[in-house]
Amino acid sequence: MIRYESNDRTLGLQMRKVRTFSHDTELVKRRRNHIVKVATELIASRGYNNISTRELAAALGMSTGGLYHYIGSKQDILYLIINFTSELTGQALSRFDKSMLDKTAAEQLGQSIRVYLDIVDTYRDFHNFVNHIMLSLTLSERRIVYEAETRVVEYFEKLIQRGVDRGEFVAGDARLIAHNIVAMANAWANRGWYLKKYYTLDRYAVEQIKQVLQQLDRSKIAQTII
Repeated sequence: MIRYESNDRTLGLQMRKVRTFSHDTELVKRRRNHIVKVATELIASRGYNNISTRELAAALGMSTGGLYHYIGSKQDILYLIINFTSELTGQALSRFDKSMLDKTAAEQLGQSIRVYLDIVDTYRDFHNFVNHIMLSLTLSERRIVYEAETRVVEYFEKLIQRGVDRGEFVAGDARLIAHNIVAMANAWANRGWYLKKYYTLDRYAVEQIKQVLQQLDRSKIAQTII
């Protein structure tokens, strides 16, 4: 029987379902994570259009039929990579958010930014891959990427608005500041070749968090929270 599995809802995002013939959810997850990691390395070095499913299967140590046991098409690999990156980010931020409810808004925002930067740094190959293939994706495929990133922007926007509601932050353009946080993290992945000449991840995080908090500063928050 054909089954369709999708990743968990990530920050409210419903990801595209990918066909599988297996009923073992954990096995499918493990196999797909392996497919994602190998495919990302292979495609990054040779390009998506230059890789056949036969070559990918060989790199995975599978037969082509074995590969199609966990995906429905070559295009599904793109979705799995996008889903993998989005799911990791969403799960990490959601877990962190629940553990920070007793903290000030500035602590929640600053430490969430650091968590997000850590995720982007750890999985920068995946982030770079998604960014690099954007122009080759169809409009519907791009929309999945846009929606995934929008959910992260909305997460930070919510934290900023929480601080405004508490009176800890000055009212500002929360959406734009949240968007800039995501763009700043993407810059670490995309322009790490340049930034790492001058900054460690720790220093980059400190300086970026300081600038964000300065935009929202009501009482010298930026000088005291870092």
